[in-house]
Amino acid sequence: MGIPAYQNNDKKILLQDILIALVKAQALTQKDSDQLSRKWALNKEHPLNLILDTSLKNHSLVDRNFTSDEILGILASHFGMDYQRVDPLKVPLETVGSLLPLAYLERLLIVPVELNSEEVIFLSSEPFVNSWVDEVGAQIKRKIKVRLGSPRQIRHLLNEIFIVQKAFKGLARDQGSSGQEKMRLLRQGKIGELDALIEKSRGRNQGAQDGFVAKIVDWLINFATLERASDIHLEPKKGLAQVRFRVDGDLKTVYRMDHEAMMMVIARFKILGEMKLDEKRKPQDGGIKRNLENGKQVEMRLSTLPTNFGEKMVIRIFDKNVAGKDLEFIGFDEQDLQLWEKLINEPQGLILVTGPTGSGKTTTLYTSLNRVATPDVNVCTAEDPIEMEVDSFNQVQVNPQIGLSFAECIRSFLRQDPDIIMVGEIRDFETGEMAIQSSLTGHLVFSTLHTNGALATIQRLVDLGLPTFLINSSLSGILAQRLVKKLCSHCKRAVPVDMNRWMALLDGEKLTPPAQIFEPVGCEECKHSGFSGRLCVYELVKIDDRIKKVIHGNVEISELREKTRGFYRSIRFNGARKIASGETSLDEVLKIVY
Repeated sequence: MGIPAYQNNDKKILLQDILIALVKAQALTQKDSDQLSRKWALNKEHPLNLILDTSLKNHSLVDRNFTSDEILGILASHFGMDYQRVDPLKVPLETVGSLLPLAYLERLLIVPVELNSEEVIFLSSEPFVNSWVDEVGAQIKRKIKVRLGSPRQIRHLLNEIFIVQKAFKGLARDQGSSGQEKMRLLRQGKIGELDALIEKSRGRNQGAQDGFVAKIVDWLINFATLERASDIHLEPKKGLAQVRFRVDGDLKTVYRMDHEAMMMVIARFKILGEMKLDEKRKPQDGGIKRNLENGKQVEMRLSTLPTNFGEKMVIRIFDKNVAGKDLEFIGFDEQDLQLWEKLINEPQGLILVTGPTGSGKTTTLYTSLNRVATPDVNVCTAEDPIEMEVDSFNQVQVNPQIGLSFAECIRSFLRQDPDIIMVGEIRDFETGEMAIQSSLTGHLVFSTLHTNGALATIQRLVDLGLPTFLINSSLSGILAQRLVKKLCSHCKRAVPVDMNRWMALLDGEKLTPPAQIFEPVGCEECKHSGFSGRLCVYELVKIDDRIKKVIHGNVEISELREKTRGFYRSIRFNGARKIASGETSLDEVLKIVY
């Protein structure tokens, strides 16, 4: 398909066109426009890129510049177009990549981002070039709608779409007799024969098929980290298999592929994670260390699960830079920070971090241990699995199949002259008893439980059968935490406080309501979700004499709550503080307390 010749009314957008539009919309003064015009007179960069790289002050709002979203919206309106900022997670890569050749799209700087049986939406950074619309519409037999897009975003999308498409097309081309034979051996678990065939194919065509799969895996990892995903889900289904990312706690479908391609992608991850390729009947765990394109290093925990449509894999992504020595991510206020620092620097005692799966317990533990793991202390950890490798810890992988349980690890640690012990989780009486005994014999012990709050942790320990006199003697403090979505600082909107809901949140605790709170809106910066990232909401309880008096063998959570009211600040109170400071919304905190 040839590139259409520009018609007489086609012209590239000029810097002057953009400056006139911004001055007219009062987003730029005439003086500033003249200065920018002189500054960029000889610059060959696309004028949209130039203006988007400039911090334009939004005088209608205090201390805020225009976002790229707002600038492009102003320009689109001026040029009689619609503006569409596209979330890459929502672009159907597997279908839009098959519409038109990459060279065609790159020449015109356009990209298809949405389609149905009747129309296709394209992004274009050239609002005055439209001669291609009729020809493309006739070629793909659909109506064309054009939206204004950023040149950089268009190039990024083209790169993502066609890298993946090229890899999958290459994989499909290589599904000849050699590819089919590999799939047969993979299904049958004949790994020795598969390895021999791969080596043979490498000698013949440099392992083309394996290279295509490697490119897809690399793309998935880099795309997931770019989108701030905490997990990648590879899921075989009855029809097309699907790839989903968990971003800020929510799962989003990003790609669909045929079942055989998914099997090969999972097999590639299993090879990288040193897992058994031929074992598909039982769950497996593995791990990968990876250097990304941006230079950062991440660690990934792999987990497989046999399902009725095939093997499913979940890859959890850990950023090693997060679990450093800075506790700022927890959001402690000054008083609680001092208390936590005091607890983790005690010579002995039991400290518990609690919360549901995915609440940040691992990050809190690793960060706290990093703060106390000085060269003159011996830190031993028993984990299942080891989430992140840390040079300053002596880490042990629990393996119940050979009798290496949490409790057995602790027994071994006590013969290793430890100062600090971390137990991945207290799951039973034996582990709890060993953790307590270790803390009573002069060691600082950290561990976790899956409970709904700090006080529920006390009841759980009692329910495990641990004597209350041992709990009172050993337990130093409990940190219960949850993660809530953080409001996007670029678009959050102030609203009046609903006093009924505010009082319901505090449940009797006293905190002066703010003059206003904030709710999500959605913009380019947050991919129109209203949120960007997550933050920790917590409650920290020091087990002092007042609380010890309440603990007995038949204690109930309701009794604990009633008799300890006012002894500590609850997760409700600290959540309300995050709302009052504009960091999160009332709805988000109410989700975790109910």
